[in-house]
Amino acid sequence: MKNHRSQLLVPELTKLSLGKDSLLDNERVGGVITVLKEIYEGKELKSILYLYLSTLEKFVAQTSMKIEHCGVLSSSSIEALQSHFEKTLERRLSVTVEYANDLIAGIRIFIADFVIENSIAGVLSAYKKSMGSK
Repeated sequence: MKNHRSQLLVPELTKLSLGKDSLLDNERVGGVITVLKEIYEGKELKSILYLYLSTLEKFVAQTSMKIEHCGVLSSSSIEALQSHFEKTLERRLSVTVEYANDLIAGIRIFIADFVIENSIAGVLSAYKKSMGSK
């Protein structure tokens, strides 16, 4: 299969891999891989699977939101943050929540290449940088 045809096929495979919630569905991904193995083989299969994996990794990075916190974070606060960023970014997000001792107080949010810092540790770090100390 030529590279151009693979590049047209992989986005469609990615769409087939999404569940009703517009996030990746493990069963659907497995189904796509099973069908690809039935149709292609050798270098052609390897090439398609490589492009498919690369596309899925990018998709997961764009649809994942990690919230770090050091205090109590209620489920309603998590849902409010998720809702806010889904509306802002116009896409569904898969949320993970982790406890982080280094924050002192507040939260830190990671979405793709974005980091939103709202913690005392972040304020102190920015202050240290502005003062020229490490």
